[in-house]
Amino acid sequence: MHDSATAMISDTLKKDISNRSFWEQRTTSLLLPSNNVKRTEPLSKLHKLDKTNVVTAIMGQRRCGKSIVARQYIELLWNEKIPARNILYVNFFLRPLAELKKEALFNNAVAWWFETQVAPGQPSYLILDEVQELENWDENIASIFEDPMLPCRIIVTGSNSKMLSEELAHSLGGRYTTLQIFPFSFDEFCRYKQLPSTLNNFETYLNTGGMPEVINTPDTEQRTTLISDIINSTVKHDIIARYNPSNPKLLHDLVDYCRTAFAQELSIPKIAKDILKNLPEQQSTSLLNEYLGYMADVFFVYLPQTYSYRTRDILKRGVNKIYLGDLCLADYPENTQKGRLLENFVFIQLLRKGYQVQRYFAYKNRNLEIDFWAQKKDSTMLIQVCWQLGDLQENSPLWEREFGNLQHTKLDVNKYVVSMDENIQSPYRTIEHLNVLQFVGMLG
Repeated sequence: MHDSATAMISDTLKKDISNRSFWEQRTTSLLLPSNNVKRTEPLSKLHKLDKTNVVTAIMGQRRCGKSIVARQYIELLWNEKIPARNILYVNFFLRPLAELKKEALFNNAVAWWFETQVAPGQPSYLILDEVQELENWDENIASIFEDPMLPCRIIVTGSNSKMLSEELAHSLGGRYTTLQIFPFSFDEFCRYKQLPSTLNNFETYLNTGGMPEVINTPDTEQRTTLISDIINSTVKHDIIARYNPSNPKLLHDLVDYCRTAFAQELSIPKIAKDILKNLPEQQSTSLLNEYLGYMADVFFVYLPQTYSYRTRDILKRGVNKIYLGDLCLADYPENTQKGRLLENFVFIQLLRKGYQVQRYFAYKNRNLEIDFWAQKKDSTMLIQVCWQLGDLQENSPLWEREFGNLQHTKLDVNKYVVSMDENIQSPYRTIEHLNVLQFVGMLG
């Protein structure tokens, strides 16, 4: 089998595989960009998974840095003295490797690699970037995983959470795990830009977001063009190409709407009223729910559920709030919407640190709405987010809304108000005020 597989691979393709897997020139300068920031947390998680017999799926929105994380992991393996040829790295978006999208040729290439390149007695790694481009990718991954003649650690990347999780679950059962990659955190942003962690620089981060390419583009007009390109690529390649929606114009309109309506109270009827004019109500409701689901699948938006002791409250509230996958996707007039940007940041930061995050809604002789109910293992917290509280006497209704709603919920959990203010004394013993940088530090 392996002799015939080797014969099927042309010398040109072998050379392209060798070059794109960095076998001949094992140098960091070729592997990674010069202004590369090490993604410490995902790399640590990948390393811990080395001892487990599972396929790892690296997921995240388009252009958030999944490929860089995969290549940083290759560098880590090099540093651990893994032979370069024991790592087969295939980026299916590269034109010289386009032939490998065909499953027969791909399987022959894997057999050729393992038979002729892998040093015996050493671990081997198959790293497949944008794996959805491979024909019948999930069945082929499962076949390699099950084959005792191809004992390698398998890592794949992709931009669609539903595709990766559902199709891997179908092919592999429970023998896979997922690792979500987010755009740069504020800490990574500061390291990338070589800036100190200050409130002024945090405000810059809120207005820039965490997409590495966007951060690296100083010109405002070019940055706007790049963001549009990221959005259009996401819609075209990650949503339309996979789901073939019946009304692409509505999808584009909904994307534009979410960019302006993030982090504020919403409902499907409100969205329909704002962007739909001619569709019947039942059809519009169905399509909007469907398209929001697509956008969530590709990490463009997040749609947190509402936590409530009264199930009917959850059922009747619908969408509630939408949060963007990265702050650079927001579309708003300059120097406005700061509170919503901060709220969106807090939501993503909680997800980044592994919390399950929901909205919180309850009754206590009145409606009590709190921004976030966050849980992780034995840690549970309620969080209110406000741009600036200011003086208690001058802004007493604001203080009552932010601190009072938390006080009226008698749940025995940690309660925080997060804002940009530096010196705020909480009026309640059981509620703590945190400056946003303190909040980031508390999460670790």
